[in-house]
Parts: sequence; C-alpha cells; structure tokens
Amino acid sequence: MVTQKITLISPERFAEVREIPKEKLEAAAKAACDKLKALAEKYGLGFPGTCSVNYKYVTKENNNWECGMYTGCYWLAYELTGDEFFKKVAEDMLPTYRYRIENKVGMNDHDVGFVFIPSAIAQYKITGSEEAKEAALDAAKYHIEHNYSKRGKFIIRMGGENSQSWKNGPGCRTMMDSLMNAPLFYWAGAVTGDAEYTKAATDHNRTTVNCLLRDDASTFHHYQFDPETAAPVRGLTLQGRSDDSCWSRGHSWGIYGFPIAYSYCKEDFLIEAHKDITYFMLNHLPKDNIPYWDYDFVDGGQPRDSSAGVISACGMLEMCKYLPDDAEQKQVYKSAAAQLLEAVIDDCTGDIGKEYDGLICHVTHALPQKQGIDECAVYGDYFYLEALLRYLKPDWERHWA
Repeated sequence: MVTQKITLISPERFAEVREIPKEKLEAAAKAACDKLKALAEKYGLGFPGTCSVNYKYVTKENNNWECGMYTGCYWLAYELTGDEFFKKVAEDMLPTYRYRIENKVGMNDHDVGFVFIPSAIAQYKITGSEEAKEAALDAAKYHIEHNYSKRGKFIIRMGGENSQSWKNGPGCRTMMDSLMNAPLFYWAGAVTGDAEYTKAATDHNRTTVNCLLRDDASTFHHYQFDPETAAPVRGLTLQGRSDDSCWSRGHSWGIYGFPIAYSYCKEDFLIEAHKDITYFMLNHLPKDNIPYWDYDFVDGGQPRDSSAGVISACGMLEMCKYLPDDAEQKQVYKSAAAQLLEAVIDDCTGDIGKEYDGLICHVTHALPQKQGIDECAVYGDYFYLEALLRYLKPDWERHWA
C-alpha cells in the first residue's frame, strides 16, 4: 500500500492540455481501420498469436488471451467508421468464444476477462445479441467458480484453489493484469443482480491496492500468497526487469482498471490509488512520451512499450469522467493522455523501414523471456483504436465492461 505522498516532479509538463488536431486523429483512425480491414482479408478468421514475429502476425485458432482484443478491434473499428464489414467479421468470430467455454480452452486462467469483455460483452452492448450476453455470463460464472480465491480475495493467476499449480505455489498468485479481468465480474453482477460478483471484483481491487502497490506507488507485477492460508507473502515479477522494478504495461493495467472499478462501486480508495500510480508513471515518462518497457528506465537505448502508453491514456481519460472539475489531477490526466496518444501517432505508426501487421509498433511483450521485443501486439492495437475513438467520439461508452 502506498505510504508516501506522490507528487509530480515536473507539473509544468502537464499544465496545459494538448489539443490533437482533429484532422490528425481522423487520418490516424483511417490508416488503422484500413490496415485492420487488410488483416481480415489476409488472415480470414485466424487470430494473431501473442505478438508479431518480425512484425508479422502468425495466426492460429482462438486460444490465447489476446484473441478477445483482436475481435474487439473490429468492434471499435465498426464504431469508428460505421462500416458493416467490421461488424460482420466480429460477429462471425462469436462461435469461437462459445467453443472456448464448452471445451475449456484457456478458461483456467486469470485472463478470462481479456478474452470475453472486448468480444462478447462488446457485441452485446452494441447489438443486443443475447447469444453474446449468454457467452459472457457463462464465462463469468466459470471464472468466479474456478479462478477466484474466496480465502485470499483475489483472481488466481492460473488454475484454482484445488489445482496442483496452487499447491506448488506459482498458482497461488495474483497480478496487476487482473485489474482488467475483474470488470467481467462487475458486469455480470450488474446484469444478473448477483452481489457475489460485485463483491469479488471490489475485493480483488482492494487486495491489489494492499499488496501490489509499493510505498512509492510503483507496482509489483505478481504477488505470491501462501498456498496453505492464502496470506500475503511477497511481490515478484515475470515480465519486468526485477522483483523490485515496475513493469510498465503491468502498471498501466492499474491506471485503466481502477477507474473501471470505481465506475461500479464508487469506493474512494480507488481514486487515491489511481492518482498515486498515475503520478508515478508520469514521473517516469521519457521526454518523448513513449514508455520504456520497465519504469526503471527513463532514458537510454532500452526497448519501448507503446502499448503501455495507449492503455494509460485510456485509463486517465476514463477516470476524468468521475472527477470534479476542480480535482488537481483532472487537468494533468487530460494533458498527459493527449501527449501519450500523439506520441504514439507520431512515432509508432510511421515508416520504420519495414512493413508490419500491427496498427502500432514498438511494443515489447516480455523482454526477460525474449518474446516480442520491439514488435507489434494485438493489445497495443486495441487500446490505440480505443484512444482514438475516445477523442473522435467523446460521448462514446467504453466496451470494457
């Protein structure tokens, strides 16, 4: 839990809101949607793997956590353009999500929300599809029954409390990523009226704040709990530089996850936690506003992660909806979000000397595992489209539960 008062090191950097020219936003959206249409024509109903290889997506069946965001890209493009092409592609993918539920493909995992929120829930919100609604509700039911620890009050990284993974230790963990999976519970609670879902989601957020946020508002990626008692043990990382560093994309999941949680439960601790971790992020942004893969780095030649920038931009814009106009951080968030998005438009969508499938480049998936270093990834594409949509259609309602 944060114990220090977190202030901005350079408040003048965010003193004025940068207005991104509408023409620039429209051109960026058109280029992204054109590329997305080309991907559909190139790969059909194939789903990209975790990240690109030499900037090309390798497609497979719907079986990883990013697949939901690939379908989500088509829903976002549909709302950006009104083009029925994107709607049809997204709708044609829905049976693959029903298959995942029935055959338990990737269901014993913390990332079930990533799979079903931007795909099935988005479809239900946009079209009213009962089939999509039922798929998402079935996923939520399975998720809370198999991937949530009632003892520890957190979403489990993998397996369940009776699994071998849990008993061996690694499964008895939660992680920053699951702040974006908890909204599946919030949505299910709102749709069904079952308070168990809502309580589980809020308890997970509280556990995250208590355990994964450090004194200085940096964050652990993972947190280990005792397999016998589910009591807190220690923080650690998987994709960050070290157990004591702050992995940038993991941190960004909190910058977006906390305002979503607040929109449902209105718990003030989420406002404060969000301000702390967001100010930490802003204090560790390099001058060009493209985050490094880990916030241990603020300059030098380390790889970047543009996805952390667009996720954070979406999260700050979302939190602005719930802040009074005189809140200190509201002006800061608006300024920073515009700077982050414009930096990605300028530096991560242009000529990099090679063709690439992603809508944005300079994403680093998992540097310690040597996966997707300075590549493309579907989650970067998704939140880039969402950020553009937030600016071009300010009254747009988020898909993310």
